[in-house]
Amino acid sequence: MELIITGGVIGAAVAYLVPSLASGIGSVARPVAKEAIKGGMVAFKAVSGMVAEASEQCGDLVAEAKAEVEESKSK
Repeated sequence: MELIITGGVIGAAVAYLVPSLASGIGSVARPVAKEAIKGGMVAFKAVSGMVAEASEQCGDLVAEAKAEVEESKSK
């Protein structure tokens, strides 16, 4: 009987504490998640800028190569 009472008291304490612990964890996890999302957005912007620059340089190289091929054909 004593074991049942002890288990009931422990169960009640856990039921009382879990919502407040979950709230505390949520209040910490939310800012961490938001910072991770902001970091991802900054990284995406930086990478997309680098890809755009590389694409432009590649297009310039192709245009130069075509011009040289056309120039060598006309000689």
